[in-house]
Amino acid sequence: MKISDVLNNLKPYVIYETLISSISINGEPDIAPMGLKFSEKFEEFILYPFKSAKTYRNLVEVGEGVVNITRDPRPFILGCLPELKHELLKDLERSKLVKAPRLRGSEAYIEFKVKEVREKSINRVEVICEPVTAYLGDLRVEPYSRAVYALIEASVNASRVKVFLNKSRELLKVLNGISYAESIIRRTGEGSEYEKLLNLLIKSVEEILRRTSSSPPSP
Repeated sequence: MKISDVLNNLKPYVIYETLISSISINGEPDIAPMGLKFSEKFEEFILYPFKSAKTYRNLVEVGEGVVNITRDPRPFILGCLPELKHELLKDLERSKLVKAPRLRGSEAYIEFKVKEVREKSINRVEVICEPVTAYLGDLRVEPYSRAVYALIEASVNASRVKVFLNKSRELLKVLNGISYAESIIRRTGEGSEYEKLLNLLIKSVEEILRRTSSSPPSP
């Protein structure tokens, strides 16, 4: 089924935050938050992974994956916390047509094959993908909350901390992004599950920064 038939409110050239599940050549599953952009007629889409990411290696080696579409912030947080990702991996299940698994409970899925990989920068690539099939999952209906979308924004920034550890200007932008998202979540989601997820995220980021600052200089 075509993407436009399943998700008829999508807009081309807009970056959407999703979760990309993939599998290694040895059969090890992975899932990570990642933005994607659809072409004008939704016949293909582009992913922008860092070269250091497992997702990049898996997509290059196996050439298949699944776009998991959800508004639930929990998998976005767990997906960027290495010490908690094992909890998210428990929610993976068999897909319909590709080797890579899908995330149980997502609102929609796009199973795809890799068409082309292009160099974008020293650290990143563009992965051009072709849909194999698209279909709906579990519908999630809830009122709009700024806390939800701020939490997803915080997770996007947190996933870049390690990448920019040696680039002070970019790292400062990322940390400022987390701080701004935190202010929204504290204000609009105080005492909620969203604030608890935020606390886990901040603790993880602080630990990364602490380990880096305490590491001895390279010889």
